[in-house]
Amino acid sequence: MPDKKQKTQNVNLTKNRNKADKILYREYIITFIFIAFVFGMCILFFVLPKLPYSKNEKRYLADAPSFSLTTLFDGSFTDDTEKYITDHIPFRDFYVGVNSYYDLASGRNGLKGVYFGSDGYLINDPVEKDNNIEKNVKIFAEFIEKNNLNATLMVVPSTGYIEESKLPLLHKKYRDDKYFGIIEENKGNMDFIDLRGLMKQASSEGHQLFYKTDHHWTSYAAFLAYNEMFTRKHLSYNQGIQYSRETCGGFYGTTYSTGAFWLTPSENIDLWYSNGWKDINVSITEGNETKEYNTIFFKEHLNEDDKYPVFLDGNHALTKVKNGNAPANTRLLVIKDSFSHCFVPFLADNYSEILMVDLRYYKKPVSELARNEHFGDVLILYGLDNLATDTDIAFLE
Repeated sequence: MPDKKQKTQNVNLTKNRNKADKILYREYIITFIFIAFVFGMCILFFVLPKLPYSKNEKRYLADAPSFSLTTLFDGSFTDDTEKYITDHIPFRDFYVGVNSYYDLASGRNGLKGVYFGSDGYLINDPVEKDNNIEKNVKIFAEFIEKNNLNATLMVVPSTGYIEESKLPLLHKKYRDDKYFGIIEENKGNMDFIDLRGLMKQASSEGHQLFYKTDHHWTSYAAFLAYNEMFTRKHLSYNQGIQYSRETCGGFYGTTYSTGAFWLTPSENIDLWYSNGWKDINVSITEGNETKEYNTIFFKEHLNEDDKYPVFLDGNHALTKVKNGNAPANTRLLVIKDSFSHCFVPFLADNYSEILMVDLRYYKKPVSELARNEHFGDVLILYGLDNLATDTDIAFLE
């Protein structure tokens, strides 16, 4: 007969074996689930259709890699394969969103270059210290002086500088004051309209000056800047100008696409109509092709993922706006980025013809354009971030 000690040992041995069996069983289950997940994702990757475009990220996804001995040995096939798999992994939007909210919860807000702020604001982090602001402003100043042009320079401050109260407690420093000082020092003969005070005041009064999901300013902010230019430049206009607004919903901008905070609600985009617009003609030139339209707002874009091109059809090399009701023989050349798209419509009441030039796409000498078209006034309009990072200004001539 086994004694009491032996019985206890047998019981403990049985318990240990059962415990070991449970651990081993649990490990088998976890391994099985992992293998099933990987296998299932592989099947889904090959079975599910490959979308060419991501609506949330507003970009085209990578194409299937092209195999050849050249691409194999130079490493591009491996790189392209990795991009293709990453872009088309099943449930990609879900994983990207989860990762963004995980970074937010773990104290890494702004890791992707977009801060999750208060009141639903998604704000781009500030431009790097090493940037092209001084260089680009000098290029503009030299161009204006060389061609003896009457120019106004307008630079839109960054969202993070104006809406500082919306930023998280921990964030990088916005150096708009320093950069605007550099602009002032290097503006040459250009009349520089500093919008910082105006926009800070309007923001403190509760006005929304920037979209919450996009880096652009709102039409209201553009209107404030227009009034500042109108007063300062003593612009001519026909009496009785009034505006009506059309509010369009469902807008998501570029910061939404970059930040991947998919739970952020959409917002409105406002279209401001002037009763002074009559016989409006908009001509858009790309390469050797020019198309003409009788509208400033291209509302078909409101049905697309990217709605901002509702203003003057977005970015083009040359865009000309004519208003038959504006003071006669008044012409303006605008050298610009996309911040001008909701700003220029206001100027259509003051200039019978406005020619917008985008240096990212227009590769001919702008000096010839100014000389041949006999423009009396020039407006250079950029967002601060774009002015700091633009590399096409270097080719201005």
